[in-house]
This record gives sequence, C-alpha cells and structure tokens, in this order.
Amino acid sequence: MARDKTSELVETIFNTARLLKAHMSYTGKLTHLSILQIQTLFFLSKHKNVPMNEIARYFGIELPSATSLLNKLYAHRLVTRHVDKTDRRLTRISLTAQGEKLLDEALCARRKKLKKVLSYLTGDEQEKLYDLVKTITRRFQKLNENLA
Repeated sequence: MARDKTSELVETIFNTARLLKAHMSYTGKLTHLSILQIQTLFFLSKHKNVPMNEIARYFGIELPSATSLLNKLYAHRLVTRHVDKTDRRLTRISLTAQGEKLLDEALCARRKKLKKVLSYLTGDEQEKLYDLVKTITRRFQKLNENLA
C-alpha cells in the first residue's frame, strides 16, 4: 500500500527537527547547551526578570520541567533566580552577563552551522525554503492566537 504525502511529510519534518536539534546544540568551553536551553537564554535576553511560570507557559512545559531546564543554566551562572518583591510565591529569572556572553557565542556558532548547511542549497532553493518557513510560522502563530 502506498504511503500518502502527508505521512511522508510528517516523518520528514520530525526527522529534520531531530537532526536540527542535534546539530544546533552548543558545546562551549564550560558547558553543553541543548537547543531548548539556548532558546531559553534567547527568551530571557528579550524578556527581562521573567516569572518562572511565564517561561513554562512560553515553552509549553510544566513548571517542574521549567525548573529542571533552568537548573543547569543556574548551575553555570548563566541565569539568576530571585523571589518577586511583591509576591514571594513567584520566582523570577534573569540572564546574567555571563549568560549574555555565552548566548552571543552560541548564536554565532549556530549561525555558522546553519550557514554551512544552507550552503548546500542553491540561492533559489534558500529563497523557497525561507518563504515556506515564514509561511508556516505565520500560520502557526495565527493558529496559536485563535487558541488563546
């Protein structure tokens, strides 16, 4: 029985995501960061002094998972944790200067890796890929807005 294109596309997307996740992680002098940890640092660079529950909500994970995610970042002094001054039940997270520096290094390394991968595509193929990814991203954002 022939497989339909949707099944093949789903399998290809999952395989590509797995390969990207492995390829886009960051290994530096002091630490190995997963793509999710890098994304967390990036999120914290854009959103200052964020409550832990907001990080969990943003990444679609449970609060204990967010705590686990941030423990390694905290252990490497890439983030700080502090109690909210007005609501002591809230833990707020901030990026440290060391975290900002490591994020810059990780993003630079990721850009180099991605540039190398994209170099195997022609300019036209890169444009098509960019357009498709932007279209998919916009549609998912609109879907998420409708669910909220």
